[in-house]
Amino acid sequence: MTQQAETRDGERTGIVAVDQLRAAGADAFPGALAAKALYPGSQFEVVLVRGPNSRNDFHVNPYDELFVQLEGTIRVDTRAPGEGLRQNLVHEGELFMVPAGVPHSPLRPAGTWGLVVEIRRRPGDTEAVEWYCDRCDALIERVTMESSEMIGSLMPLLTAFQASEERRTCRSCGEVLAQPGPFVLDGPE
Repeated sequence: MTQQAETRDGERTGIVAVDQLRAAGADAFPGALAAKALYPGSQFEVVLVRGPNSRNDFHVNPYDELFVQLEGTIRVDTRAPGEGLRQNLVHEGELFMVPAGVPHSPLRPAGTWGLVVEIRRRPGDTEAVEWYCDRCDALIERVTMESSEMIGSLMPLLTAFQASEERRTCRSCGEVLAQPGPFVLDGPE
């Protein structure tokens, strides 16, 4: 579904038939992340993603991350020091930029499609996954690792955290973070 085109200076560039990928549906997007990486040789990591997803973690990237919403409305939760949780609705046809270092959690309802664009990680880059208490907003756990390890370790990391009630328990107030189910967007879009 990628065609090669030639630019004026003779370089090869890829054209991706995004609508064909979307028409293929869920079978073309296996796994919990429901994502398909495009342009593996580029300096940019371009990923086509579909909803629904199920998550309650926040990702912290070493570079800016751009969300391009193709179909439907998603919510990207962010956290800034001293501000707590901020819920950002990203509607069809909109872009949303998350600056480097800002914890964020993209939440996608069923039937949504988008592109995520970020700079491909470099050797030595680190990133983190964080979980916060729904009751008191305290940080429950933070796992930091080299970006090269994150790709292969993310799903086992998320699974292990969700399986442990002890790890999901807030040390500040005792609340147990619920295991996430498929995201449903509540309220007006």
